Amino acid sequence: MIVPGLVAAVGSAVFYWRVKSKIDKSIEAHKVSYAGVFKERIEIYKKLLEEIFEIEDTLSLRMNTMSRDDVNSITEKINAFIRFCWINQPFLSVSLFDKIENLRKEYVECFKDSHIGGEKRKQKITMTEGIEQQMKSLNKLKGDHFKLIRNEIITQMRKDLQTDEKKNKAVL
Repeated sequence: MIVPGLVAAVGSAVFYWRVKSKIDKSIEAHKVSYAGVFKERIEIYKKLLEEIFEIEDTLSLRMNTMSRDDVNSITEKINAFIRFCWINQPFLSVSLFDKIENLRKEYVECFKDSHIGGEKRKQKITMTEGIEQQMKSLNKLKGDHFKLIRNEIITQMRKDLQTDEKKNKAVL
């Protein structure tokens, strides 16, 4: 009677050890995988913030004294920003991507306004009027679009890093 109980206990221990080791390996694999995705997501957020600050700085510093090259530079930066967002869409939250889409739509409208301004220039309006039209279009981008995206990114990063101020105050 002791032998069957002993065999059952040893069998259970071996079975438990094998199952536990398989589960531990699976958990470890997921931890490594998640850590890589988590790091990539943080790097994407960081890059997005850097690009937003660069675009905002360019828009605010040069808006009144913009040359044609400056306008082209800003256009390239915004296009690169939007392209980067589309490429990294799987790493972005739906609400963040919606805000980026709103920015893209506004940008298309600005570009359309700028193009219409170019067409008017062909119709012999003064260069000053054409530049004013372009500046008015670019001023639309100085609105809250970048601020909303920036705030959403910061909120997402704090959530991912678990640095929410309410939680930190409760711990302190």
